[in-house]
Amino acid sequence: MNESAGQQIVPPEAELVSKDRVLALTDGVVAIAMTLLVLDIKLPEGLDGAQLHQALDDVQSQVGAFALSAVVIALFWRAHHAALRVVGPIDAYLFWLNVTFLLLLSSIPFPTKVLVDYGDRFLGPGLYGAVIGTTALVLYGMELRTSRALGTSWRRVPLPAQAVVFLLSVGIARVSPVGAMYSWAAAVPLSVVAARIARARGR
Repeated sequence: MNESAGQQIVPPEAELVSKDRVLALTDGVVAIAMTLLVLDIKLPEGLDGAQLHQALDDVQSQVGAFALSAVVIALFWRAHHAALRVVGPIDAYLFWLNVTFLLLLSSIPFPTKVLVDYGDRFLGPGLYGAVIGTTALVLYGMELRTSRALGTSWRRVPLPAQAVVFLLSVGIARVSPVGAMYSWAAAVPLSVVAARIARARGR
């Protein structure tokens, strides 16, 4: 007999993982990722005059990249907790999606460092956009999975505007690395629009 559209998916008990443990692991990974961002901000010792001013300018660019990545990680953490807030134990499919999400999230300090060092080349914004965009896409997959487990329509899940913007920026970086970085600002208004559309479709 076919399952009804609103019936929740109940996987075998052996495939379930405690949601609290998954959230605790996520909190730990987020804390470590943010700590690694701060550790990359360094000012060489024994400098003075023009060398000191140049080093301070370099640190300012590091702080800007750190602030960007800190905000991105914080938003990922918030969206992750929101996605898992109303679900029960985590099934195997969602568990491995979460593992992929954490692997990408924990790697963010590396593309952040590359962005600082190669922001004027394709490699910097290209790698950063690819990692952030892929992370957002995996999170979208988690949100779709939780909506299915709860028996709610996928139409209520906002489209992954952040993923689209950052992944498209990889192509923009081929032509203009600076333009790719400016394009990331579009993720904010597009995410708001996507959320409003999802609410309207869910009524």
